[in-house]
Amino acid sequence: MSNKFLQFLRKLLTPQPVKLEADAKKSFQEMREDPGKFIYDEDGFVYLFSDGERKIKWSSIERLGGYKLDLMTTDEICMRLTFDGLVVTFSEETPGWYIFQEKLHEALPEVSSNWEFDITFPAFATNFTILYERGDRKMPAATNFHAWFEDIERVKVQRVLEKQGWTSRKESSICTELRNTWAELWLEESSSELLLHGRVAYHPNNIMILDNVFDSLGVFYQYEFYGDHGVLLLEKRRAFLRGEGG
Repeated sequence: MSNKFLQFLRKLLTPQPVKLEADAKKSFQEMREDPGKFIYDEDGFVYLFSDGERKIKWSSIERLGGYKLDLMTTDEICMRLTFDGLVVTFSEETPGWYIFQEKLHEALPEVSSNWEFDITFPAFATNFTILYERGDRKMPAATNFHAWFEDIERVKVQRVLEKQGWTSRKESSICTELRNTWAELWLEESSSELLLHGRVAYHPNNIMILDNVFDSLGVFYQYEFYGDHGVLLLEKRRAFLRGEGG
């Protein structure tokens, strides 16, 4: 057996734990200190997306959701961020992730610093979790809103809501689903009136928007907001004189 082969075999079998550990630690430290494409300022950050830079203010964040992707041999932690009606997703593979998490927690302390660990169990599940919801975007767990309209077609109400940013999807010949970042509603025809019901984030800003939309229809309407245990929180009824309204 040649000396060169013996040297090669000895090198191959000799462990080098100190060097490997140092290299791994250095790599992880570099990842923690890498700002990625994030540029921070006092009220938020700028991120360089594929279609250009976009400024995101901490105050404009409406909702944060955390989840994990099952990649067979490992999991990837992800965060879905909703702001100004838009949705973007960052993950632990996004350069700058670690600094972003630190800055995010400073700006929004309501977000648990342990959320990444919390969603790792149970295994083999997405475990989607709402990490944060702005006050005007905090959705109830169950239906809390009911409205009635008279003398108006479903398509007219649908179009007015669409102009205000709702997305629509036809559920059936008599029902349309309408959604935005703070409401999930179903618009249904009945024999005598038009019904609108679902989940709405109960907040003065949202109530004002609904009032303005409904007033623009120029027809009789009534709505009710309910809280926990079916407690009536708010009721409004409006009837228009002929020629009043939109």
